Amino acid sequence: MQGYEFLVLFMANHKSAVGVESANILTESNSSLWITSSPNMSDVLMSKHNGDIHFMSYVNISFPNELTCQYLVKESKAILLTTSKPSTAIIFDSYTSGSNDGTIIIPTQKLSTRYLVSSVISSPQGHSQFAVGSLHGETELNITLNYKNTGAITLLGKRLTSRDTFSTRLEKFETLQVKQDGDLTGTIITANKPIAVFSGNRCKVFPNTGSFCSHMVSQLPPTEEYDNEYIIPSFYQNKGTLVQVISPVKNSVQITLGYNKTTWQFEANEYQNFNLISSQSLVIKSEYKVQVTGFAMGSNRNDPYMTVIPGIHHYLDYYKIFVPENYRDNFISVIIPEHSVGNLEINYLPFGNSHTALPASNLTKVFQSHENTSGKTYIIRTLRVPTGGVYILKTTDHIGFGLIVYGHQTVDGYGYAGNFVLP
Repeated sequence: MQGYEFLVLFMANHKSAVGVESANILTESNSSLWITSSPNMSDVLMSKHNGDIHFMSYVNISFPNELTCQYLVKESKAILLTTSKPSTAIIFDSYTSGSNDGTIIIPTQKLSTRYLVSSVISSPQGHSQFAVGSLHGETELNITLNYKNTGAITLLGKRLTSRDTFSTRLEKFETLQVKQDGDLTGTIITANKPIAVFSGNRCKVFPNTGSFCSHMVSQLPPTEEYDNEYIIPSFYQNKGTLVQVISPVKNSVQITLGYNKTTWQFEANEYQNFNLISSQSLVIKSEYKVQVTGFAMGSNRNDPYMTVIPGIHHYLDYYKIFVPENYRDNFISVIIPEHSVGNLEINYLPFGNSHTALPASNLTKVFQSHENTSGKTYIIRTLRVPTGGVYILKTTDHIGFGLIVYGHQTVDGYGYAGNFVLP
């Protein structure tokens, strides 16, 4: 079978962050990995990672922190990972014990030319931010900024305010990272060729949570890969979850929380935020496709992180994921049709339906709820994972289910979705 390509870039973290970045590549069987970068990258950086690797279904690759994108300049810092087999790629910051996050990487065949930035308001030095990486040469890039404060951004010598459009050209594997002390959500990014876009915050703290600031990052899906139906579990062990909905077109969006239904009207490229407490889950259905992002607010024991939420049409029947070893608590949140619960396996052990015990693998159920949408009942179950490492989740009846992975340690947290593009 044909393998996958992943275009990877690393966004700026806390100003005192040190260490390495990491990529975790997972396949079903033995595979080869080729790492390619721009010929314009410095020889010192290139020599640290370019080449090929053969591995037995899982490999972790470390990258120097010098590959982190700098602000408001073009750089040749994107990395292309090519595998000989269909694969999953997950990147993590490995900087410090206090400012990390992770994201799944979208295969290049799913990249496209239009994106909407998702972030949250930040404090000075915390920066709302996004970064763009070019897959091809002579890529014409257009950025229409959106932010609510009165500050300006000077980008490659041009002073820009909200609603201004900046245009430039990126060569193959070039990157451009933009920051703002307000909130860049709703910024429109378009190109004439496929690009990769990452967004988040350099170091975010939510007020009144007892947490400290932490890096937040997620790769963004292109607008054509959005969904119109989502089930959203809150992040466990957090003061709450900030849920952000952004629509690329004029739209009607219904939010169902328990017995309460609220309908929001969106203009094109508009977004709205609302808070979800840790004991809740909800359903979002929209007339046209939207992007939904979840931001874990942290607590006095762990710090914020973010992930794009998978829509129900993004669900897969097989995931191979990596859980970091160095976190105090790790969790897997599964969203699965009730009739298929008994057919789910985790590391080849039965998941167990709602009336039976969990499998004999030391997984602990910490949260469960159910939601009804489109004539189906879904079970949302969050499990504590006892140890880090590789996990395989699949349904024997090949029914798709949603998956979100996250974890906590003192003054830190990470989170990522198992998938958030259409199969």
